[in-house]
Amino acid sequence: MKNKKIINIYVCVLMLLFVFPLISRQAAPLEIEKVAGNVYCLYGPGGNIGILKTDVGILVIDSKYFRVAEKVMAKISKLSPQPVKYLVNTHYHGDHTGGNEVVGRNAQIIAHSNCKISLIGSLKAQKIKAGYTAGITTFDKEMKLKLGDENVELRYMGPAHTAGDTIVVFEKAGVIHTGDLFFNGLPPYIDVKDGSDTGNWIKIIEELHKEYPDYTVIPGHGKVTDMKAFLKFADYLGFLRKEVAAAIKAGKTKEQVMAEINFGSFKDIEDKGFLSKKSNVGWVYDEMTRVK
Repeated sequence: MKNKKIINIYVCVLMLLFVFPLISRQAAPLEIEKVAGNVYCLYGPGGNIGILKTDVGILVIDSKYFRVAEKVMAKISKLSPQPVKYLVNTHYHGDHTGGNEVVGRNAQIIAHSNCKISLIGSLKAQKIKAGYTAGITTFDKEMKLKLGDENVELRYMGPAHTAGDTIVVFEKAGVIHTGDLFFNGLPPYIDVKDGSDTGNWIKIIEELHKEYPDYTVIPGHGKVTDMKAFLKFADYLGFLRKEVAAAIKAGKTKEQVMAEINFGSFKDIEDKGFLSKKSNVGWVYDEMTRVK
């Protein structure tokens, strides 16, 4: 059973290492956008990086790929001469953690406990030695940080995109970084092998929308937006689950469902490489028929 889990993680890792980079190389170069207050978003290959700039240090959310990590640090250094004090990983995927050893070189790296387990497992499957993982600080439900005059809250609300997704809330700036709980404008990756739960994913988005209706949202991928767009993304996930559940009840195969579902109401979500609406159908089918 243990070996099977390692193999499953390895398959996911290969996809994240080789397919995501193929998509990301076509993306725009590294660019920083001011979001609100002292919070910024750094776009470019890999997941969006969130940055909190203060006079006493910097908090960074995610680290993109290793291959662009030094360039990421150069961008951050131009934004502020202060050192990176905290590096928060929203989840374990390589397009969000690959640059950890560079971006988090002199920082306290923080992640949910499940994220740390999955990260160590994926690095082991790749036969990559990363001694820094032993020092990752973990939390179970929430962690609060104070940096400068900003109150930062790290929240875990259960499995969704992966088994260990962290949401980062900047209270004063009114900004929330969702990690890959939000792919703005493109179909999400659904990590079935790591314990994804699209049903809970929807509940999380709805709860966050109730708590922070006027917050600005930094998604894991895509442009900075608002809570209304985040809630619309939950509608997409809900549509997927409803259609797939009906097909499973009717005895249809995964291939049949992938070929049949009409996404006419979600034309704003554009396929990109292996991230397609059809692949989403397949992953939700696998998730809903998974033996837990």
